[in-house]
Amino acid sequence: MKKILSISILVISLLVLPTIVSAQQQQQGQTKNQDNVQEVVTEDEETVIVPQGNQVQNQNQVKTQNQGEETQLQVTTQHMEQLMDMQGASEEVGNKVRTIAQEQVQTQTQIQTQLNKLKSKSGLMKKLFGPDYGAIKNLKQQKEQNQLRIQQLEQLQTQVINQADQTQLEEAVQALVDQNTTLQDQIETEEQAGSLFGWLIKLFVK
Repeated sequence: MKKILSISILVISLLVLPTIVSAQQQQQGQTKNQDNVQEVVTEDEETVIVPQGNQVQNQNQVKTQNQGEETQLQVTTQHMEQLMDMQGASEEVGNKVRTIAQEQVQTQTQIQTQLNKLKSKSGLMKKLFGPDYGAIKNLKQQKEQNQLRIQQLEQLQTQVINQADQTQLEEAVQALVDQNTTLQDQIETEEQAGSLFGWLIKLFVK
């Protein structure tokens, strides 16, 4: 299987080399055009270059999405760490909550690793071979684990009498729900991006 994959990658590389060169030339041309449409504003003898149109929109979208993912991961991790210190519940319920929280903290690290893989792939490589399908597959699995823990925490919430603990569990569950929504948005964005040979790469991702 590895031999077939290596041969396939070699053949693809030979086929797409002219495409890569052409794409690089187009990117250079686009960069030059973007430079041409930038507005030059002079204020108090200082020249300020102001990006225009789609250039600003694309930059803001990428920046906002990345910040949203990182923020949501941090929020969820904080809630899980708080659950690990929860004291008001009974010993049995408290132990179950702490176990779930510890597992989720480990999962948070794995999710961050997969998101980093998606972000690290260059735009040109995505256009040719698509996103990191292995990372997408792993994120889907992590989403399923998140959903399972959401159900477990909701069940444990019904066994807690202390109002403060109930609130703490409710907030942790909501953080996981929000994180799953953010992950789903990221997965859909990556999967909807067009590519020349992404269909072939998918064949080798199981």
